[in-house]
Amino acid sequence: MEGAAEPASGQEGLFDPCKDIPDSVLEEVGLDPATEEVDIAGVEQPGWKICSWTQSGYYVIVFSGENSLDDAKANASFTGFETLSIGGRPALRFHSASDPDIDRCYVGLDVSLGSIWIAADAKNSQQQEDSMCSIASRYAEALEGALPR
Repeated sequence: MEGAAEPASGQEGLFDPCKDIPDSVLEEVGLDPATEEVDIAGVEQPGWKICSWTQSGYYVIVFSGENSLDDAKANASFTGFETLSIGGRPALRFHSASDPDIDRCYVGLDVSLGSIWIAADAKNSQQQEDSMCSIASRYAEALEGALPR
């Protein structure tokens, strides 16, 4: 296609949460498809497909990347690793080492091509009734059936 944007390097074949999670599934889990944001402020991140939706006090973000969860564990930028089971498959919950208040928490699942991370990210560090890790886990459970294996 003439004039079409080329995907950033490393995105070929990745699950695309904005395109591959049906609106009906988003609505089922309580997310509004109309709040969808592609990438990070509309900017592609090399090696990632990213989609987020807005809730009242937080964002739900789905990252699809070429790296495995073992890569995340080996990355000193992440800490607090906790093994979980989401939809009967192994998962890992963690957060950024530079985020001691855990304003963003990730739940990651390995898939055939890389991994998918579901994150809950507090808006402006707003206090929530539940922790960001509880919220991320809840959405990971709810969305698991729509994610590749």
